[in-house]
Amino acid sequence: MPRDTRGRGNPRILISVDTGLILLVFLALLFAWLLNKVRRFFRLGPVAYGGVMVVFVVAMLLIWGQQQS
Repeated sequence: MPRDTRGRGNPRILISVDTGLILLVFLALLFAWLLNKVRRFFRLGPVAYGGVMVVFVVAMLLIWGQQQS
């Protein structure tokens, strides 16, 4: 675990961000933007749009969880 060693008495633990999680957030935003275009084309209601987003988020979290183990 990386530590901040700047001569202080109490070294702070640095926070490391998982790059895979950042990529998944970016993909989720890209997917939401594309889904909005498709929603307008197919005239989906807000419930259908929300349902597709929930399924996408759950699927991405499952994929991310598989890569972590």
